[in-house]
Amino acid sequence: MDLTPNDEQIAFQTATADWCRDNMALEGARARPEGLWAEIEAMGWTGMTAPGMDLDHATEALVFAELGRFLAPIGLIATAVASRWFPDVAEGKVALALTVSEPEDLRVLDPAGSCAVLMSEPGGLRLFDLPDSFTDQSGMVHATPHAPTIDLSTLQSRHEWTSSLWTEDDPAPPLHLQLLSAAYAVGCADAARDMAADYARLREQFDRPIGWFQALKHICSDMAVRAAAARSQLYYAACALDENAADAAFHVAAAKRLADQAALDNGRANIQVHGGIGMTDEAAAHLPLKRAHLLQFIAPAARETLLA
Repeated sequence: MDLTPNDEQIAFQTATADWCRDNMALEGARARPEGLWAEIEAMGWTGMTAPGMDLDHATEALVFAELGRFLAPIGLIATAVASRWFPDVAEGKVALALTVSEPEDLRVLDPAGSCAVLMSEPGGLRLFDLPDSFTDQSGMVHATPHAPTIDLSTLQSRHEWTSSLWTEDDPAPPLHLQLLSAAYAVGCADAARDMAADYARLREQFDRPIGWFQALKHICSDMAVRAAAARSQLYYAACALDENAADAAFHVAAAKRLADQAALDNGRANIQVHGGIGMTDEAAAHLPLKRAHLLQFIAPAARETLLA
């Protein structure tokens, strides 16, 4: 299995990184412009592997890792998955629900502007209608309240469990969701690594950049190794999924576990490299770490799959 990206994949990856750098900077994650989602749809990321597009999961993983590096909206993961597995009914933005069991309330991530909500469950996906209002006991209609999550770039809302509009009983759709979530986490790990390395070159102490000191070199080197290992597993998992390999579920789960851990560890190390300023809200060092914490709850790797 050749894991080397081809010229077309590198072109997709480079174009994505360039666009995100100019239009969706990580530092602005807490206040995205109103028209951002329309621009994302225009770039084609919401339906890269939809039927008829003829793009593979390997290309999609490369692109979504770049999107994750800039803390792209969480709803993009759900929308891309829904456009592949529910192409006739998922029109527009789709929010993402954390997996719960009936009759628990749905915890919906990135609900603003969404027409439906996608939830993964063992063996398939569910797609629910997403009303933008609710009626209280007196009969008054209110807008559904949105609350922040630990990730300051992502809002959430609560919705009662209703019968799902559509279901897809197939093991492949949850793997697709898990793969894109892993790609986002790989991007988080990369973002934290780059942020730490840039600061280590810029900040000076004792008339030298702090990156000159061995203790900081070791921290940044460990961050680079973690990110590289997670990215390699992501590539392998995406290729295994494209080839319908018998062990694809294991490799996707391994990619998710490695990516989540790399994102968390690199996020923490990034704050350590930034020192006192890294602990402040004004600095952006905490943003990748908080996104990494949120990604842990999205399509987590099952222990049974990893140990099977």
